[in-house]
Amino acid sequence: MQLGFGAAILTLLGAGVISYRALVLSNQSQGWVRHTDQVLEELQELLSASENIESSTRGFVLTGDQSYSDSFKRNILREAQTEKSIDDLIGDNLVQWRHVPALKTLLAQKIRFSESVIDLRRAKGMEAAAALIGDGLGQQMMGQTQDLVHGMQDEERRLLTIRGEAASRQFNHTKIVLAIGSIVGLLTALVAEWSVRHENDRHGRTEDTLRDSEEKYRMLVDGVHDYAIFMLDLQGQIVSWSAGAEKVKGYKADEIIGRSFSCFFPPEEIKQGRPEELLRLTAISGRQEEQGMRVRKDGSRFLANITLTALRDRDGNLQGFSEFSHDLTESKESGAKYRGLLEAAPDAMVVVNQSGEIVLLNVQAEKQFGYRRDELVGQKVKNIIPQGFAERLIADETRSASDALAQQIGTGIELSGRRKDGSEFPIEIMLS
Repeated sequence: MQLGFGAAILTLLGAGVISYRALVLSNQSQGWVRHTDQVLEELQELLSASENIESSTRGFVLTGDQSYSDSFKRNILREAQTEKSIDDLIGDNLVQWRHVPALKTLLAQKIRFSESVIDLRRAKGMEAAAALIGDGLGQQMMGQTQDLVHGMQDEERRLLTIRGEAASRQFNHTKIVLAIGSIVGLLTALVAEWSVRHENDRHGRTEDTLRDSEEKYRMLVDGVHDYAIFMLDLQGQIVSWSAGAEKVKGYKADEIIGRSFSCFFPPEEIKQGRPEELLRLTAISGRQEEQGMRVRKDGSRFLANITLTALRDRDGNLQGFSEFSHDLTESKESGAKYRGLLEAAPDAMVVVNQSGEIVLLNVQAEKQFGYRRDELVGQKVKNIIPQGFAERLIADETRSASDALAQQIGTGIELSGRRKDGSEFPIEIMLS
């Protein structure tokens, strides 16, 4: 009995030491996970600043408004601060560090190009600056920057997966040690009783640690208010919901969890099977990114940037999907001023994307055509103007830049528009 008791004590002491070491390593693994999340956030911030620099440049070219120039300067400072933060965070990662010189060179070239566009706008006017933008050099540099940043983000996600697996193995090792200690402790009734209490105490501490880690992760996700982050099962039903998703989509967690994510799509896209198609493409490619119209809880539509990622286990089996989406109508710093100018116009004005869908309109357009704003956004423009003319409106790819710009100063074309009630009225259309 004394030998058994002594063996149980020694075994439990050894298990305690090993378990303590495992918990320390687990905390270190969690620290690396948080570090990786921070790198991902800073890379996204850098990409956002670069996109805002391009947006401010285009806004200044179109309007000549000094506020766009001020926004341009603020985003340059923002980009520089983010670059420094990324330098500090990835200093220990040689793989990522090799990408930094190329990234800095691209960002510097992009800033110099934008400055030259702004200077040309001030010196020679909008048409000269627009011609420089039309050469496509700025878009090419933006595309290279996005590819490089996305590559660095993929590397961080790979590290996140490796570190998560290491934490899981360490946790399994701790459970094995505890099981061996419990078996030895059962040699005597006294040691068995003591082992049960010890196991219960340790199990409670482990659950507290897991709950603390889970709470910190949820706090991190919920702290992102401008992006909707949630997870889907294999059928596209929502299984998790963040505070940012509630802000962007308008649903509370208890209202949306368990429902299909197809409720975020316009009715016409649901009929076409777009939600199912998007999940199918994501399962094949692993990642699917697009910009499209989405619907909030109140029925209003908004333009969103959506990234869907396939979630797989270590054996490669598909477990579900994650969606990361952002409301583009709120992300542009120039959006409010642009809409203000649009609403102040005395004529009906409509903005159409390359697919011929209406994405923006002013109050005069609502009055002239008899629709509410949310009824027109997402509709094809051919529903309100003659069909042949609608095709001409989105044919920019078949025209030169000079031909497209020349339509801004045309004499106009007299045609008939269609109101919501089906009646027609004479209109004069100017293209820009």
